[in-house]
Amino acid sequence: MTTTSGQAEHLAGSVVLDAEKLVGGGRAIAHHDGQTWMVAGALPGERVRVETIRKRAGIVEAKTLSVESGVHSARLAPMCPQAGTCGGCDWPHVEPEAGAHLKAAAASEAARAYPGLAELVAHAPIRTSADGYRLRARLHWDPDRKRLGFYEHHSRKVADITSCRILSPRCMNALPRLASALSERCRAAVDLEWLEGSNPTDTVVALRPAKGGPKVVDPEWIPGHESLGSSLSGCHALSVNGRLRYGWGSPEVTIDLPIPLSVPIGAFFQGNRHLILSLFERVAELVGAGPTPVFDLYAGVGYLAAAASFAGERPLTLVEPNRAAALAARRNLPGAEVLVASTAEDFVSRAPRLERDAIVMTDPPRRGLSRELRRDLARWSPRRVLMLGCDPATWARDAGFFQSNGYAARTVELFDLFPSTHHVEILALLERA
Repeated sequence: MTTTSGQAEHLAGSVVLDAEKLVGGGRAIAHHDGQTWMVAGALPGERVRVETIRKRAGIVEAKTLSVESGVHSARLAPMCPQAGTCGGCDWPHVEPEAGAHLKAAAASEAARAYPGLAELVAHAPIRTSADGYRLRARLHWDPDRKRLGFYEHHSRKVADITSCRILSPRCMNALPRLASALSERCRAAVDLEWLEGSNPTDTVVALRPAKGGPKVVDPEWIPGHESLGSSLSGCHALSVNGRLRYGWGSPEVTIDLPIPLSVPIGAFFQGNRHLILSLFERVAELVGAGPTPVFDLYAGVGYLAAAASFAGERPLTLVEPNRAAALAARRNLPGAEVLVASTAEDFVSRAPRLERDAIVMTDPPRRGLSRELRRDLARWSPRRVLMLGCDPATWARDAGFFQSNGYAARTVELFDLFPSTHHVEILALLERA
């Protein structure tokens, strides 16, 4: 049976759909019987056989079972053998370099509420990444099945990882020994934080409470040095909010950049080993030389601020609510003013005087800038705003706000820090007109 675009063929409990454009979450949209289908694993122009996952509010969420015809040129073959079960990534079917334009298109669609910005994102240059990129990872320990890995799709079951395109070779090599050590000591479900530095022997792990598990990690669950060998330089316990509690060995690693950075376990840091240097260098280029003061409002351990410092000597002010990350930033940039355990909102709203001839840098969580912070930044009106965003929709909302308050986007570019997922980082420099 043949179908025309927008029609669907029902066979043996499955449905054949024609995938249209990519939309939010990296899924493809399709239409049938007055309903909108959001199809995971499908690419534009493909005819795919799908099965329904759930239905809600007129939207049918589905997953691809097979591609019947019109295979997209960016489709990766063979896919990861765990792609059907493991939830570690949601684009295991896309080859990163060939699919770069798809990632830009999906990001542009997510920003569609702001047409001008969506157009810039659609045509922005994108830097792609090789596999095995993760410096950081959060894995899950299942004590009953003795498994350490990612959760399965839409599940709290832990997938059995025998190979992985996103975890680093160092992490994959360590998984069997970590699982063996946990099976001897840890009888409870916990999460495991993995963090590696630039040196092959510089790797730290930590156990932290998992959803549905004990609220506190028992010290007895922490594997000893003798069971983990020389591959790890430290093993610790974290609280629910990421605070270091106890353990052995080093609690941090060092990332070799033009300005080396110490990164504590539990603190945020950009996770792509292949692109952290190029992103660092690009931020330095955009900030430029000169004494213009820089304010990093989501500083973490000082990654963006370090790039600004590398570009040229200047006053630096860093704001970071996570205490461990802020203290690391103080060590990483001893000449900077670092506000420990302070939020961007508190700093901007309470500062008695803020220089207008300044560069403000923002790298917020996925929810983007708060309404309060956007309002106060508009009152401040710094000369330039360098925005790094991991969610195209909230990035566009925030950038659109600045545009409506007298700013123009001078550059917009994409960094594929998360290959095999639909996520992409948007880097933009906005300047006051």
